[in-house]
Amino acid sequence: MEEIIRAFSRSAATYEYWYKTPLGLYVFETELKGLEAQLPRKGLGAEIGSGTGIFAERLTTENRRILCIDPSPQMVSQSQGRSLPTLIGVAERTPLRPRSLDFMYFVTVVEFLVNPAGALSSLKSLLKPSAPLVALAINRESPWGQAYLESSKREDSLFRYARLYTLNEAGQLLRDAGYEVVGALMMLNVPPDGTPEEPKLYTPGEKSDAGVFLLKAVPVEFSDGPI
Repeated sequence: MEEIIRAFSRSAATYEYWYKTPLGLYVFETELKGLEAQLPRKGLGAEIGSGTGIFAERLTTENRRILCIDPSPQMVSQSQGRSLPTLIGVAERTPLRPRSLDFMYFVTVVEFLVNPAGALSSLKSLLKPSAPLVALAINRESPWGQAYLESSKREDSLFRYARLYTLNEAGQLLRDAGYEVVGALMMLNVPPDGTPEEPKLYTPGEKSDAGVFLLKAVPVEFSDGPI
């Protein structure tokens, strides 16, 4: 884990450069649209593995407050520079009180968890009854997933530390950790070498090979069943 944290710390200063390119901006706006579709409109939440705070800044509103949690001091410094409430911590051991959150989410974080089952199980205790966990992850069965797998062969790539999942595999991770999956979306219809378009969201049946997927889950003890 320490090696992964150091790798992200080294990339903190340049982490957002790609999001300023046309393709990067398309990815950013599309993922934001997916998160907006699944997150509650109000309440106190947390982004686990918040990085520079680029997502939390856009998702924070007058009624929806977001705490940023990240293990990298350099990333934390970036999000604090955005005046976002930020704490140093890892998914397995966050500095938050049990049952204190109305929602929780993470963006491309499950891929880098050393012990995803343990981390997901630990995070359950932070959620209030029926509060959702929203997980956005790269779809291994997509052109984006294959591109990141190829990039993982490079020594300087963050993805050399990642394990990519399919939608079904990620859903099973959540179920094994004691969650009920209650929603799913697919995003990024444009491949890595494509031309950006308007952000669109799909159901898994409509676009199973989209670049990323988003799963919404609640702890089983608070679940009303899938929707």
